[in-house]
Amino acid sequence: MPGLQLLVSSSLLVSSSSFGTSSDADVCSRTRAHNRQLLTRRPRSQLQLRPVNTASDASGGLELPQTGIERRSFLQHIAAASVMVVQPPLSLALDATNAPFHSAAYGREEYTNSIVASRDTNISPKEVYDTISSEFLKEAFDAAMKDRGGDYTPRALDVGAGAGVSTDVLYGLGYREIDALDWSGAAWEKYVVDDPAGYCPAGVTFFELDDERYIDKWRERYATSGQSNKAEGLFDVIVFNFAVNEAKATQFSKEMLDKQHGRLLAPINTSNDYWLKQTYKVMDSNGAVLWSAVDVGAWSVQFQPDVTQDTCSGVWCAPFNGFQRKK
Repeated sequence: MPGLQLLVSSSLLVSSSSFGTSSDADVCSRTRAHNRQLLTRRPRSQLQLRPVNTASDASGGLELPQTGIERRSFLQHIAAASVMVVQPPLSLALDATNAPFHSAAYGREEYTNSIVASRDTNISPKEVYDTISSEFLKEAFDAAMKDRGGDYTPRALDVGAGAGVSTDVLYGLGYREIDALDWSGAAWEKYVVDDPAGYCPAGVTFFELDDERYIDKWRERYATSGQSNKAEGLFDVIVFNFAVNEAKATQFSKEMLDKQHGRLLAPINTSNDYWLKQTYKVMDSNGAVLWSAVDVGAWSVQFQPDVTQDTCSGVWCAPFNGFQRKK
């Protein structure tokens, strides 16, 4: 039989930029450029192994080396091959159309504890990401696919995306079109852009904006161009990853959620402008509360405050963190 041949190769990922042309939305493009640069330093390689001086057995099966020395040589070749033929990194192994979003911060989260991701944000306790994975957001995905058909791509808005762990969870739920935003891009840059394990596919767009500036841009694109165009901009789910007053959660629910099945998940202050305790709530597109929880497991719900609010105070707020409120 012909000599044994093993092929080891890597594929180049190529992605186009996604929604948004603003300079505030270019971080995912830089992610893909970073990955392409990384991959071009790994040339396509081919490893061929051919057994030495072989002879067929009587049954016509595998050809084996004839002598003990040749057998040892052959086995040494196989041992070398077993070292070189390894599972490639996820970003190398998958085609650009299949490579999933990934934050290198995903998997670092801990139950009941926050972990510093940057000067401006934390990786939330694992209870947060368990809640995002809840049936409410899964039901919204299933309803979207049923209402719109198999060709529809469910849309998610990830507000306060930070290091991208919540984006990773949403992508894992099936949301392939995601607008992720945070007023500071430092954590996203660290774990999605700069870390070689991070990857941002074309359907995910990061905006280095606070939620108030983002909704201004969203209105410019969708809300001022007629009802049909606005419908295209609606989201199937919206997730807030910082504490908000109930009025803001209700506003986003009514204005930006799909009217049939949209769901919003947010940690809402137990009292207006009281930033020390929140209640997790799920709302529909009318702002009606479908579910709420003061505690999730052993964790008492408490998030960083909304930096856009005048009542925000402390190290997470202006002027200590450098945030500039919209004038």
